[in-house]
Order: sequence, then structure tokens, then C-alpha cells
Amino acid sequence: MLNLEPGLAAGGGVAIGIFLGWLFAKLRFNQTMTTLKVEAGKTIAGLQTAVSSRDTAYQDVSRRLEDAGRQNRGLQFSLSESLAKLAAAEEKISAVGEMRTSMADTYRSVSARALAENNRVFLDLAKTAMAKYLDTAKMDFSARGKAVEKTIQPIADALDRYDRHIQAMERSREKAYGGLSQQVRSLAMVQNELHKETGKLVKALRLPHVRGRWGEMTLRRVVELSGMQNRCDFYEQTTSQTENGLQRPDMIIQLPDGRQIVVDAKVPFTAYLDAIEAEDETARSRLYADHAGQIKQHILKLAQKNYWKSFQPSPEFVVLFIPGENFFSAALSQMPDLIEIGAGKGVIVSTPTTLIALLKAVASGWRRHEATENAEAVSELGGELYRRLATMTQYIVDLGRDLERSVAGYNKMVGSYDRRVMVTARKLENCGVVGPDDKVAETPQPLEIQPRHLSPE
Repeated sequence: MLNLEPGLAAGGGVAIGIFLGWLFAKLRFNQTMTTLKVEAGKTIAGLQTAVSSRDTAYQDVSRRLEDAGRQNRGLQFSLSESLAKLAAAEEKISAVGEMRTSMADTYRSVSARALAENNRVFLDLAKTAMAKYLDTAKMDFSARGKAVEKTIQPIADALDRYDRHIQAMERSREKAYGGLSQQVRSLAMVQNELHKETGKLVKALRLPHVRGRWGEMTLRRVVELSGMQNRCDFYEQTTSQTENGLQRPDMIIQLPDGRQIVVDAKVPFTAYLDAIEAEDETARSRLYADHAGQIKQHILKLAQKNYWKSFQPSPEFVVLFIPGENFFSAALSQMPDLIEIGAGKGVIVSTPTTLIALLKAVASGWRRHEATENAEAVSELGGELYRRLATMTQYIVDLGRDLERSVAGYNKMVGSYDRRVMVTARKLENCGVVGPDDKVAETPQPLEIQPRHLSPE
């Protein structure tokens, strides 16, 4: 939408200018009328004074006529003169009246001419100002129209792009909605399949050998996550014959100092499976309580086996591994002191999370043990290297001494060669016995380089 506020403001300014011009003309007209009224008032006042003087004279003459009735004849001339004056005064009064009428006509004429002139001047000024304003407004309106069009064009383009984007989004939404409907149907099918598979899993976990195998797989996965598969040895389904009968732990963790930690993963959770299938809350709570009782009984049985006596050396505790956090949390909700009961009997109840922490601690011990062993090996290698360096240093010192002796012998030979052999050779050259191609090219020079001695530091 075009912004016309600047144009309206300019039009308002012109209207205000016209109004101010009219007001100025009216003020001038009022001022002229006031001046004319003042002058007419002065003239009328003078005439009224003259009339008042005539009345006074007339009254005086009347008294004189009454007082000097007998002098009527003598005063006839004065009376005639007075009558003449009276006539003249009446003529003046008539002239004043005519003057007043003429002045009123003149005033009306002057006022009309002044008003017409002011109106004409005002209209001329208004026309000139309006013409200038219209020219400026046309130019400004054209420029503003172009500027507004230039400003609005990106908005129009953006709106067009937005409309196309909305249409594309609508098409994508319809397409996605169709895909979502298909995914919901697929999810429903997957949910049904998951429900079936969950039922099969629950049935499978009710079998002791399947439950035991699942616990062993979870145990091995925990060992892999803790990084212990390459740092320590562990054994699954190891059996040991003791005075208490055949004992079969699920895993034995080897510690760096030769000690062992026994892990048992044969946890009964039949009551837990019954609890998650129960539809009654009361029955579910009762089955969870049975589940906690089963774990407690298993803890007591493990304590009676005394694994730490059968696998020596071993810490005086055994780890009871529960392959799921949910199994242990359900038991703790019914029997919060289950951990204290196990710890008092030498049985540490562990879930995958806590067993990973335990195995990582053992792995850290293995790393420290290996670092200690490596330090001992490095110490032995360092001693051997030092001994070999000492032997090699002695060889270097001996070689330096031999080099000094060799340089000394070389310098003696060069001196003897220069003093005894070259003297005779030069004499032979002077005798012309030797050809130019057989001359000795260069005389050997003594060596001034000495071997560098090893620093004692």
C-alpha cells in the first residue's frame, strides 16, 4: 500500500497557508474599517459640536427677541442674519448628511475593492503555491512510487516464493501423511509381532537352561563392554568338587595377584515373569514379593557354598550376577535390605551396571600390574643397556687413542718424507733426469686434526 502521508502533510500545509492568507487579509480589512470609522467619528463630532453651538446661538437669539421684542425692528437685520446663519447651518447639516452617505458609500466601495484585491492576491498566491506544490508532489509521488515499487517488489517475490514453498510443504505433508499412515500400520504390525515374540521370550525364559544360557550371554557381553576379555582370563561353567558337593560357578575372574573372584549368574526370576503377565495389581505385588524372596533364598544358598574356600586364593565374597536392572529393582522395591543381607553373607549382588564398574576396576588393576611388570623389564633393559654403553665407550676411547697414534705416526712420516726424500727428488728434477709429466704433483702436508675426547659428564 502506497504511503501518502507526506503528500497529505504537504496538502495540509498548503491549506494552513491559505487560511493564514485569508486571516491576514481580513485583519487588514478590519484595520481599514477601523481607521475609516475613527475619521467619520471625528467629522460627526465636529458637526455635532457645530450644531450644538448653533442651538445655543439660536436660544440666545430667541431670548433676545423675547427680551427685546420692542427692539424687533432694530434687530430685524440681526434676525435675518441669524436666519441666514441658520440656513447656512442647515446646509452644513445637509452637507454633513450627504457627506456621511458619501463616506458610507466610499467605505463600502473601498472595503469591497480591498476585499476583492485581497481575495485576488490571495487566490494568486494560493494558485502559485498550489501549482508549485502540485509539481513537487507529482515529482515526489513519482519518485516515491518508484521507491515503493522497488521496496515492495522483493516482498512480492518473497510472498511468491513463500506461496510456492507452502504448496511444496503441503504436497510433502500429504505425502508424509500417507507415509506416516503406512508407518503407523507397520508399527502396529511390528507391535503385534513384538507382543508375540515377547510372549515367546517369556515362555523361553521359563526354561532353566534357556534362562541360564541367556545369563551367560549377558555376562560375556558385560565382560566385553568392560574391556576384560583381553586383560584377564575368565571361565564359564567351571566345575569344582568340594566337601559340599559339586560346585559350578558361571565365571571366575582372575585378579593380577593370582586371586580369583567367583561369579554366579543362576538367578531364579520365574515369579518376576508371572508378575509382569499378571493383570491384577494385588497379584502383581504378591508375585514381586515372591521374586524378592527367591533372590534372598538364592543369596543364602550361595553363602552356604563358600566359594571363596573352594577357589583359593580368593576374596571372601562371591558375586551374584542378575542379568537385568529391572529384576533387581523389582526385588529391592519389595525388600530394600536385600543388598545388606547379601553383603552380610559374603554375597555381592551385582547388575550389569555395577559388574561393569567392578570389572573396569579389575582392568585398572591389571593395567597397573602390567605397568609394574613393564617397569621391572625396563629397569633390567636399562641396566643391560648401561653396561653395553660402558663397553662401547671404552672401545671409543681406545679408538681415539689409536687415531692419535696414527696421526702422530703420519706426521712423522710426512716430516721424514719432506726432509729426506723430497730433497733428493728436487735435485733430480734440477738435473733434468725426470720428465715434466713425472714430477711429484704435491707434497703431503702434516695433519693438525686431533680426535675429540668423550666428555666425562
